[in-house]
Amino acid sequence: MKLSQAIQAHGREVSELTFRQPTGADVSACGFPFSFSVTEESGTTVNPNAPAITALIARLSDIPLSSAKALAFNDWMAAMGELFSFFGASIPAGLSSAVSTSPGSGNGSHA
Repeated sequence: MKLSQAIQAHGREVSELTFRQPTGADVSACGFPFSFSVTEESGTTVNPNAPAITALIARLSDIPLSSAKALAFNDWMAAMGELFSFFGASIPAGLSSAVSTSPGSGNGSHA
């Protein structure tokens, strides 16, 4: 995945991330990247878990957590889309305006 803005990782400039397939150990260490909620009013909603997503971005692309946290927001969102594809989910249209990236949003562990 090409980045719109390069980041620093391992003492060098990185302009592209490559993700490996996650393992159970990755999810156990980082938390699940999303949950679902189902209501009659809005149907099924994907609820991103920002801390788990950021931790998985770092772990699966072999960059430090601090580098994953330094990603431009649009690059973070694109990386989230890459991660979701591993879990058999896709980001619904318009989710980017509904995503909460505040600390503690979503569920799971906080990395």
